[in-house]
Amino acid sequence: MNWLKDLEQRRIDPMATNKQLVEWVLFLFIALLSFREAWIIGGANTHAFFWRAQDGHGYYEWLPSAFITGRFDFMPWSHRLSETKVLNLFTLGVSILQLPFFLVSQLLTWIFGYPNSGYNPLNAVCMMAATATYVGAGAVLSFKLARRYSTTPAALLAVISIYGGSNLFFYATDQPLMSHGYSFFLVTLFCWCGSRIVDGPRRIHVFLFLISGGLMVLVRQLNIVIVVFPLWMAWRSQAGMEGSWKNLISHRITFILGLVLGLVPWVLQSIYWHYITGDWYANGYAYKEEHFEFDKMVPGLVLFSPRNGWFVYSPIFFIVIGTLIVHSWRDRGPARPILLIFVVTVLLYSAWWNWWLGGAYGYRGLIDLYGLFAIPFAWFFRSVMRRPWSMRIFVVVLICALIRLNFGMIEHYDYERYSVDDTWPKFFEVVGNIAAGN
Repeated sequence: MNWLKDLEQRRIDPMATNKQLVEWVLFLFIALLSFREAWIIGGANTHAFFWRAQDGHGYYEWLPSAFITGRFDFMPWSHRLSETKVLNLFTLGVSILQLPFFLVSQLLTWIFGYPNSGYNPLNAVCMMAATATYVGAGAVLSFKLARRYSTTPAALLAVISIYGGSNLFFYATDQPLMSHGYSFFLVTLFCWCGSRIVDGPRRIHVFLFLISGGLMVLVRQLNIVIVVFPLWMAWRSQAGMEGSWKNLISHRITFILGLVLGLVPWVLQSIYWHYITGDWYANGYAYKEEHFEFDKMVPGLVLFSPRNGWFVYSPIFFIVIGTLIVHSWRDRGPARPILLIFVVTVLLYSAWWNWWLGGAYGYRGLIDLYGLFAIPFAWFFRSVMRRPWSMRIFVVVLICALIRLNFGMIEHYDYERYSVDDTWPKFFEVVGNIAAGN
């Protein structure tokens, strides 16, 4: 029997069991911690959980419209086009990932007799669980991706440090309806499956590569730049581009099935766009006259401004990008494609008219890339582990301090200070309060 063969294989190779144990422990740690914190923050008022989500509500409202009201021409968090129609600026990609959890919440709603509004406490709790699950899964995929190019301890430290020391924690707990946790998962899944395709994939890798690629770009069109990662890895592999392509189509039925299912969300989205606007593709932001200004790019502000600047609110990434630059110079592993993706992403966001991305904690547009950033961070930790104990202790203290700073900044979160004010005094006032233990 298959399960007996599997058990015998695990006895022969105990390392396989140990790896899976680490992955499960990491998943449960990230997912349960995220869910617990989201419950503490939003559980007291689950009605406000949806309405204070703002843009996050736009990602979620596809589900009540599809399963409860049946109306797509008038969703609550949308841009009004006419007296009879409004346009949801956000695509349905996130809602597809939320769908299993929404269906569970609807079943529980029926069992316990809650109002079938799509916005009851059970719906809210299941959405908290959805985000926690995908962030946990994204963390495991980040770990697997980093371990591929480093060691298990280094990869584990990298993933936990990014989770605790960046705004990923904020969007997993305080704003779980936003797309960033889901996009983090999709991008990391896409890159992991892409790297496995280069090796010679199983069917599941081909299928998930195509599904995650379609959803990844649907959720955020700028994510098309992520395609650089698997293309670069295929180009630099022993088999080359041609061999990697043959690996991708080696499971022909799976390839066709994944391609078709990966296109289904795009077809549904296009039908919606055509129904509302008359066009098969609609850039919702254009209807609000929001656009790129490529003659006014401000990458320095994206990275260093007190208004949501990435390094300012997540200084832990100084270490990551420093390591990435060094390894890119030495042409180690996938350092160069990751650096290229990072630079292009920053430049594109810096050309957006609202380059600080409105109300946010830190620079949320880069959260999608955090799975890739686990690779250079793991390189850093692997290097530190080879250094004297004095250096190791210093790094541990530094990382703990950066994580504490991140938690403190989240505790002191204030929209006016973080996302409106573009001067330094108020920022340093918050840092001073954190340092003083307030």
